Amino acid sequence: MKAPAIPADEVERLADLYDYGILDTPAEKIFDEIAELAATICGTEIGAVTLIDRDRQWFKSQHGRFFGQTTRDESICGHAILHDELFEVCDTRADERFDGNSLLEEVPGVRFYAGSRLNSDRGHAIGMLCVMDSRPRELGPVQRQALRQLADVVITVIEAGRRSRLLHWFGLLLDNIADEILILNPNTLRYLHVNRAAQDHLGYTVEEMRRLTPMDVTREHDRAKFEGFVARLRAGEPSVTFDGRRRRVSGEEYPVEVRWQLLQTGGFPVVLSIVQDVTERREIERMKDEFISVVNHELRTPLTSIHGAIKLLEQGAAGELPAPAAHLVELAAQNSQRLRQIVDDILDLEKIASGRMQFDLEPLHAREVLERACAAYSLAAASGGVVLQVDADPSLRLRADARRLQQVLANFVSNAVKFAPPESVVTLSATVSPERARCVRLQVVDRGPGVPEKFGSRIFERFAQADMRTSRSKGGSGLGLSIARQMTEQMGGAIGFDSRPGATRFFVDLPQEDG
Repeated sequence: MKAPAIPADEVERLADLYDYGILDTPAEKIFDEIAELAATICGTEIGAVTLIDRDRQWFKSQHGRFFGQTTRDESICGHAILHDELFEVCDTRADERFDGNSLLEEVPGVRFYAGSRLNSDRGHAIGMLCVMDSRPRELGPVQRQALRQLADVVITVIEAGRRSRLLHWFGLLLDNIADEILILNPNTLRYLHVNRAAQDHLGYTVEEMRRLTPMDVTREHDRAKFEGFVARLRAGEPSVTFDGRRRRVSGEEYPVEVRWQLLQTGGFPVVLSIVQDVTERREIERMKDEFISVVNHELRTPLTSIHGAIKLLEQGAAGELPAPAAHLVELAAQNSQRLRQIVDDILDLEKIASGRMQFDLEPLHAREVLERACAAYSLAAASGGVVLQVDADPSLRLRADARRLQQVLANFVSNAVKFAPPESVVTLSATVSPERARCVRLQVVDRGPGVPEKFGSRIFERFAQADMRTSRSKGGSGLGLSIARQMTEQMGGAIGFDSRPGATRFFVDLPQEDG
């Protein structure tokens, strides 16, 4: 007896076998009938559907004799899967591969074998449809052809079983998704299938939904609108997103966000509709708007008044103050200004996040932009003994929102002035970006101690502050650089920095303007 060789495609073969999910499944009538039909046509005592696992031969169906399962080394089918054509052994005792095989010699013995391979859809042999007999014999041409055809039927049934299992699994998957998933016919707009969430949210069964269209479950009854969405998808748009209100079978409505995609399924296109209930999101947005309103009107307005009154005291509006009182007023002025900046930063973040911050992009001269930023901080720089210097080609132009760009640069310059050592120079410069094509780089360089290495990876995150570069109290909300990054990106640019002791550089790259 010789053990069968391992096929060259063994890894792929086993992958296909396991993918079918048929091993160790209960007996099925269709396979039993095919095995019986094969034995009847071939005039043999035994018919079987076998699957060759890694180390065993497992019988999906057996007619005429029960083998259980056997080792792969003892199986004839282990040899048979190595042959493309129908495999036939007229007398196993006359074939050295099976001489001495105790399994074949059991009463009644197996003297004859013929089998046709069960090939996966990728062409790998997963098993055999075979017939066996206790006496030597030979099949005729018609019987061989019938065995091949029945093997094709077996693999078709196995494929159908896999598709059925996949559909069942896919249905379970869809039913466990919280969002509504609906499949539409793009021609009629009728629903073909809906998941459990859609049924629960709308109150219809799958059968009832198949008689409905989006016009039946939304406030919007304009069919042309939905047909327009389909037309956009057919024209090549990857997806279409829109807001609406869904109407339950009870008449109750709820706000939703809907995304449609056109999918090709074997030549028949369908529309995949993913619907999110945004009731909670809208409520959060309402609460956020109320909070922003409170911050803006109930906090910012009185803070502005308090800061103004303190500044008047600081300037002597109530007469000269004693030294201790003047010191307290100075502290109050500094901290009220810091509070105002924090409130302004929070409002700016909210505007950016909600898309309510307007950006008016226009051509700007790089040198003029830097000179304006320099002028805004000239007094602060002078009080710290720092010199501000502008170095920019007057011909360089960029495209940005002038006001927002000044906010970005204000963060760079204010930080540079804070951390630059006395009698040092802070340079504001403009060049063609060395990293991004068709961009102008605006940068601010100071000679301070640098940004701590462990802080660098999160410097542009919200509320990011470090034990910074000197022992002086620097203040700040920790929001400035995060806002600067978001504003820069909204203007189509990029932001960055590099730092080492004695040379810290923050920069923005913005689109270059010709002319």
